[in-house]
Amino acid sequence: MNDTPPRRDDLKTAIAAAAARRIAEEGCDYASAKRRAVRDVLGDGAGASGAMPDNLLVESELRRYLRLFASDSQPAQLAALRRLALQWMRRLERFNPHLVGAVLNGTATGHSSIHLNLYADSAKEVEIFLLDLAVPFDARDAGPNNDTTQEVLQLLLPAPRDTVLEGAIGITLNVMDPVALRVAPAGRPKDPDLHPVERAGRASVEMVERLLAETAAPTGAADAADP
Repeated sequence: MNDTPPRRDDLKTAIAAAAARRIAEEGCDYASAKRRAVRDVLGDGAGASGAMPDNLLVESELRRYLRLFASDSQPAQLAALRRLALQWMRRLERFNPHLVGAVLNGTATGHSSIHLNLYADSAKEVEIFLLDLAVPFDARDAGPNNDTTQEVLQLLLPAPRDTVLEGAIGITLNVMDPVALRVAPAGRPKDPDLHPVERAGRASVEMVERLLAETAAPTGAADAADP
């Protein structure tokens, strides 16, 4: 019997793989997925010091998991989420919306929310716009450590008919100061096989239109009408 403890790099990869599985199957965010993955791999968490993987490693393992176990369903879900995101970006065009997160970088599943950055002088402008549309939302403060995000608005909408999406779809609107557009997005995926827009970190309406036009993702069903 080999009692040699696993190497630190192997342990990081194991935790990243367990986190990726939770993200893909349950829709966990990265932080909670990694915490739960430590318990999955180590039980009581002993020995986790220095073994917590960074988000890029988790994302790499997530892409591998999706290729191995979700290639029959995830591409259609991703395409449907991107089309829905584009509908809302067009609707919110006055706030210069940019798509970010899993729906942009290609790791989204049917559990994923759509994340949009909006750029406005005041978050109240966005709130009033949504109220005029009779769109329900929850608002929360971005927190003391965020210098550029004014407010975070959460929408929970029924999945459009005639798509592969089911249940409710979350849309997170990060209302940011316009100056934030001058700062390059962090944590961009480096996989050379990705479409350039998927590697951009954030994408405008025109970029998402290009991404949808140039990626041969299955539609799954006819596009839904604008909600």
